[in-house]
Amino acid sequence: MLSFSSFSAIALQALIGSALAGNAIINNHCGYDVHLLSTSTNAQSVIPAGQTFVEGLTGGAGKSLKLAKDPAGFWAHGITQFEYTVTDTLWYDISLIDCANGNDAGGCPGHEGGIRLEATGDGCAVAECAANSYCPDQAYFVWNDDLATKSCGPGQAGGDVTMTLCSGAGMKKRVAGRIQY
Repeated sequence: MLSFSSFSAIALQALIGSALAGNAIINNHCGYDVHLLSTSTNAQSVIPAGQTFVEGLTGGAGKSLKLAKDPAGFWAHGITQFEYTVTDTLWYDISLIDCANGNDAGGCPGHEGGIRLEATGDGCAVAECAANSYCPDQAYFVWNDDLATKSCGPGQAGGDVTMTLCSGAGMKKRVAGRIQY
Protein backbone atom coordinates (compact mmCIF):
# COMPACT_ATOMS: atom_id res chain seq x y z
CA MET A 1 0.00 0.00 0.00
CA LEU A 2 1.27 3.47 -0.88
CA SER A 3 1.83 6.00 1.85
CA PHE A 4 0.09 9.36 1.56
CA SER A 5 3.39 11.12 0.76
CA SER A 6 4.25 8.57 -1.97
CA PHE A 7 0.77 8.91 -3.46
CA SER A 8 1.04 12.72 -3.34
CA ALA A 9 4.44 12.64 -5.06
CA ILE A 10 3.11 10.37 -7.83
CA ALA A 11 0.01 12.55 -8.32
CA LEU A 12 2.14 15.71 -8.45
CA GLN A 13 4.50 14.14 -10.99
CA ALA A 14 1.54 13.13 -13.19
CA LEU A 15 0.12 16.64 -12.98
CA ILE A 16 3.44 18.23 -13.88
CA GLY A 17 3.91 15.75 -16.72
CA SER A 18 0.61 16.77 -18.33
CA ALA A 19 1.37 20.51 -18.20
CA LEU A 20 3.61 21.86 -20.91
CA ALA A 21 5.67 24.99 -21.26
CA GLY A 22 3.46 27.09 -23.48
CA ASN A 23 0.00 28.50 -23.92
CA ALA A 24 -2.93 28.46 -26.28
CA ILE A 25 -3.77 32.14 -26.79
CA ILE A 26 -6.75 33.69 -28.56
CA ASN A 27 -6.76 37.39 -29.43
CA ASN A 28 -10.27 38.65 -30.19
CA HIS A 29 -9.79 41.67 -32.48
CA CYS A 30 -13.41 41.44 -33.65
CA GLY A 31 -15.99 44.06 -32.76
CA TYR A 32 -18.06 41.50 -30.83
CA ASP A 33 -17.66 39.09 -27.93
CA VAL A 34 -16.76 35.47 -28.69
CA HIS A 35 -17.91 32.53 -26.57
CA LEU A 36 -15.30 29.85 -25.91
CA LEU A 37 -15.51 26.19 -24.92
CA SER A 38 -12.23 24.44 -24.09
CA THR A 39 -12.15 20.66 -24.56
CA SER A 40 -9.07 20.51 -22.30
CA THR A 41 -10.92 21.85 -19.27
CA ASN A 42 -14.58 21.62 -20.34
CA ALA A 43 -14.84 25.25 -19.22
CA GLN A 44 -16.85 27.91 -21.01
CA SER A 45 -15.95 31.58 -21.00
CA VAL A 46 -16.41 34.77 -22.98
CA ILE A 47 -13.62 36.65 -24.75
CA PRO A 48 -14.82 40.26 -24.92
CA ALA A 49 -14.14 42.28 -28.06
CA GLY A 50 -10.53 43.48 -28.00
CA GLN A 51 -9.49 41.04 -25.25
CA THR A 52 -7.28 37.95 -24.99
CA PHE A 53 -7.81 34.44 -23.60
CA VAL A 54 -4.89 32.30 -22.38
CA GLU A 55 -4.90 28.61 -21.42
CA GLY A 56 -1.91 26.37 -20.78
CA LEU A 57 -1.19 23.77 -23.46
CA THR A 58 -1.93 20.21 -22.44
CA GLY A 59 -0.35 17.10 -23.89
CA GLY A 60 -2.07 14.45 -25.91
CA ALA A 61 -4.16 14.41 -29.02
CA GLY A 62 -7.25 16.26 -30.09
CA LYS A 63 -7.45 19.46 -28.03
CA SER A 64 -9.82 22.13 -29.28
CA LEU A 65 -10.89 25.64 -28.37
CA LYS A 66 -14.35 26.08 -29.86
CA LEU A 67 -15.39 29.65 -30.65
CA ALA A 68 -18.95 30.83 -31.26
CA LYS A 69 -20.81 34.11 -31.54
CA ASP A 70 -23.65 32.52 -29.56
CA PRO A 71 -23.00 30.01 -26.73
CA ALA A 72 -25.81 27.82 -28.11
CA GLY A 73 -23.59 27.50 -31.21
CA PHE A 74 -21.21 25.07 -29.47
CA TRP A 75 -23.66 22.27 -30.21
CA ALA A 76 -24.81 23.46 -33.62
CA HIS A 77 -23.45 24.82 -36.88
CA GLY A 78 -21.45 28.00 -36.24
CA ILE A 79 -18.07 27.39 -34.56
CA THR A 80 -14.52 28.24 -35.53
CA GLN A 81 -12.04 25.88 -33.90
CA PHE A 82 -8.43 26.30 -32.80
CA GLU A 83 -7.19 22.70 -32.66
CA TYR A 84 -3.86 21.39 -31.43
CA THR A 85 -2.05 18.20 -30.53
CA VAL A 86 1.16 17.96 -28.53
CA THR A 87 3.28 14.84 -28.92
CA ASP A 88 7.01 15.13 -29.58
CA THR A 89 5.97 17.90 -31.99
CA LEU A 90 3.41 20.69 -31.71
CA TRP A 91 0.64 20.40 -34.36
CA TYR A 92 -2.12 23.00 -34.81
CA ASP A 93 -4.80 24.12 -37.22
CA ILE A 94 -7.78 26.36 -37.90
CA SER A 95 -11.00 24.43 -38.46
CA LEU A 96 -13.99 26.01 -40.18
CA ILE A 97 -15.68 22.64 -40.76
CA ASP A 98 -18.52 23.36 -38.33
CA CYS A 99 -19.37 26.78 -39.72
CA ALA A 100 -18.46 26.82 -43.43
CA ASN A 101 -21.04 26.13 -46.10
CA GLY A 102 -18.98 24.69 -48.95
CA ASN A 103 -16.40 27.34 -49.82
CA ASP A 104 -18.24 30.06 -47.86
CA ALA A 105 -17.02 30.61 -44.29
CA GLY A 106 -19.11 33.74 -43.74
CA GLY A 107 -20.79 32.13 -40.71
CA CYS A 108 -17.47 31.45 -38.97
CA PRO A 109 -16.54 33.69 -36.03
CA GLY A 110 -13.57 35.90 -36.91
CA HIS A 111 -13.42 34.93 -40.59
CA GLU A 112 -14.98 38.17 -41.83
CA GLY A 113 -11.86 39.97 -40.58
CA GLY A 114 -9.27 37.25 -41.27
CA ILE A 115 -7.86 34.56 -38.98
CA ARG A 116 -4.19 33.99 -38.18
CA LEU A 117 -2.66 31.09 -36.23
CA GLU A 118 1.04 31.09 -35.36
CA ALA A 119 3.39 29.43 -32.90
CA THR A 120 6.60 30.61 -31.29
CA GLY A 121 9.78 28.73 -32.05
CA ASP A 122 12.06 27.88 -34.93
CA GLY A 123 10.46 26.42 -38.01
CA CYS A 124 6.87 26.91 -36.85
CA ALA A 125 4.48 27.38 -39.77
CA VAL A 126 1.84 30.12 -39.89
CA ALA A 127 -1.77 29.58 -40.98
CA GLU A 128 -3.48 32.69 -42.28
CA CYS A 129 -6.89 32.88 -43.88
CA ALA A 130 -7.66 36.28 -45.38
CA ALA A 131 -10.96 37.97 -44.66
CA ASN A 132 -13.90 36.26 -46.37
CA SER A 133 -11.64 34.02 -48.45
CA TYR A 134 -11.63 30.33 -49.31
CA CYS A 135 -8.26 29.12 -48.01
CA PRO A 136 -8.22 25.29 -47.84
CA ASP A 137 -4.43 25.17 -47.47
CA GLN A 138 -4.68 27.42 -44.39
CA ALA A 139 -7.89 26.24 -42.68
CA TYR A 140 -10.01 23.10 -42.73
CA PHE A 141 -13.21 23.46 -44.74
CA VAL A 142 -13.74 19.66 -44.92
CA TRP A 143 -12.66 17.02 -42.39
CA ASN A 144 -10.57 14.84 -44.71
CA ASP A 145 -8.19 17.48 -46.07
CA ASP A 146 -4.78 17.47 -44.37
CA LEU A 147 -3.37 20.51 -46.16
CA ALA A 148 -4.24 22.90 -43.32
CA THR A 149 -2.37 21.18 -40.47
CA LYS A 150 0.67 23.20 -39.40
CA SER A 151 3.52 22.27 -37.07
CA CYS A 152 6.78 23.28 -35.52
CA GLY A 153 10.02 21.42 -36.16
CA PRO A 154 10.43 17.84 -34.89
CA GLY A 155 11.05 17.71 -31.16
CA GLN A 156 9.59 21.18 -30.63
CA ALA A 157 6.59 20.53 -28.38
CA GLY A 158 6.43 23.72 -26.32
CA GLY A 159 5.94 27.41 -26.89
CA ASP A 160 2.86 29.55 -27.38
CA VAL A 161 0.30 29.08 -30.15
CA THR A 162 -1.74 32.20 -30.88
CA MET A 163 -4.94 32.51 -32.88
CA THR A 164 -6.02 36.01 -33.81
CA LEU A 165 -9.64 36.49 -34.84
CA CYS A 166 -10.35 39.45 -37.16
CA SER A 167 -6.59 39.67 -37.70
CA GLY A 168 -6.89 42.09 -40.59
CA ALA A 169 -5.37 39.55 -42.99
CA GLY A 170 -6.28 40.46 -46.55
CA MET A 171 -8.25 43.53 -45.55
CA LYS A 172 -7.90 46.88 -47.25
CA LYS A 173 -6.77 49.77 -45.07
CA ARG A 174 -7.26 53.44 -45.83
CA VAL A 175 -4.26 55.52 -44.79
CA ALA A 176 -4.19 59.25 -45.56
CA GLY A 177 -6.74 58.78 -48.35
CA ARG A 178 -4.87 55.90 -50.02
CA ILE A 179 -5.95 52.27 -50.02
CA GLN A 180 -3.28 49.84 -48.83
CA TYR A 181 -3.33 46.05 -48.89
